[in-house]
Amino acid sequence: MIAITLDHGFSFAIEHFEKRARLIVYKDSVENVCRRESLKNLEGFILSDDEKLFKGRLQLYKNSEEIVIEVKGEIAGKMTIKDFTSYLERVKNTSNKLIDQK
Repeated sequence: MIAITLDHGFSFAIEHFEKRARLIVYKDSVENVCRRESLKNLEGFILSDDEKLFKGRLQLYKNSEEIVIEVKGEIAGKMTIKDFTSYLERVKNTSNKLIDQK
């Protein structure tokens, strides 16, 4: 799992979890919030016109160029849609390799 450094001591990671992805935000290297979601739904969010994904402590917002990651009402950081998509592909490819090995 590769964590992406965000702002204010936050970092973001996506790990393979059973048949889903686990989105995790760390604050100063301690897990702060997580959310389980299918990779298909995450990819669908990127391609859709929707501007917001999730309710609750972890929320993702999207505009034409970037994804904003919000944790408990505080913006933890931003990443370009291109970087987010590349990261999802890496996670997806890793999960496919794990499935092939079983």
